[in-house]
Amino acid sequence: MDIKQKLLDGVNVVEVSQLIAAPLCGLTLADLGASVTKVESPHGDYTRTWAKPGAESAIFHMLNRGKRSVVLDPRLPGHRVHAREMVMQADVVIENLGDAMAHTYGVDYADISDVRPKLIWCSISGLGRGRGGRAIDMTLQASMGMSALTGEHGRPPLRGAMPFVDIATGMYAAQSVLAAILELERGGDGTFLDCAMIDAAATLTAAPAALALSGYSMPRRMGSESDLFVPSRVFETADGEYVHVVAISPSHWRAICRAIGHDDWLTDQRFATNQARLEHRDFIHSAIAEAIRGRTASDWCELIPKEGGFCARVREIEEAWADPLVRGRGRRVDIPGLEFPVPVPSLAHTELAAVRGPLLGEHNPALVEPAAEVPSGVYD
Repeated sequence: MDIKQKLLDGVNVVEVSQLIAAPLCGLTLADLGASVTKVESPHGDYTRTWAKPGAESAIFHMLNRGKRSVVLDPRLPGHRVHAREMVMQADVVIENLGDAMAHTYGVDYADISDVRPKLIWCSISGLGRGRGGRAIDMTLQASMGMSALTGEHGRPPLRGAMPFVDIATGMYAAQSVLAAILELERGGDGTFLDCAMIDAAATLTAAPAALALSGYSMPRRMGSESDLFVPSRVFETADGEYVHVVAISPSHWRAICRAIGHDDWLTDQRFATNQARLEHRDFIHSAIAEAIRGRTASDWCELIPKEGGFCARVREIEEAWADPLVRGRGRRVDIPGLEFPVPVPSLAHTELAAVRGPLLGEHNPALVEPAAEVPSGVYD
């Protein structure tokens, strides 16, 4: 989607955050026109270090394009005062310090909401405000069943390769903020948004949970297969590549049968319904695997879709992101001054996305009074 209008023009956002979920929430608002000031401690957002020595971080620029950066050291009383002043002037506050926000910067929603009734405060934490405990993307993948569903049957659980929970949390937090802004425009007051990563993890596992809780099936690790459809699997092709072939409707099943030369299956009652095909999973997948090995991946990616089915070649991440369609859809941009393209995980129009993230503390001179010397010692 291309958002060309600055829908949130004039909205002042203060973002006290690092890593992925909260910065993605702030990025979404920035891409919609909000002015976002990112508050960092002296060590900066951890993602600034996710780069080769001497290079800049693509992850940081991906999540913090177009924001301003202010360094506020919570060990300095003057900086804690300035943090409160920034919050008092904000329309929206996004933070992922959770219950530590009041202790760290001396300001929280509870102590200013009476004087700032229109303030929207979005707090992003692992398990929710007041719950205690510690959680991040990887531990929530484990505790909410995602790891148990990832991997091969008979093998140990695996972490999903992408930060699913972080990304989903950032998206739903931004959605929550936008809903709160709409409520303000309708005459309502501000609000406190308790956005917990466990809620996002629950959403991500809701479909298998529905199957399990209803007794329909018991979702378990199945590799590339599905407990809902047959066929659905990755198959090796004649040129050593892999393709994922899947049928979720009768028309898709017919397309695969025709493409692989098994028209006889179209009248075989053993395969007449998806439920019947589930009961003959091993036979069907074995026969399809034999057929798929007879042609190249590019052949199958042409033949099966031509018949009306689904087939895609498994691509490495570099090749996938080199696809002209990805660039054409505005999902990667070239930013002046950076030696690498940057993915765009938000709503931004391409022209709006082609801006770099801020240097650490780049906007302190314009936004913060000169500070006393930072105390020695490592800030963690």
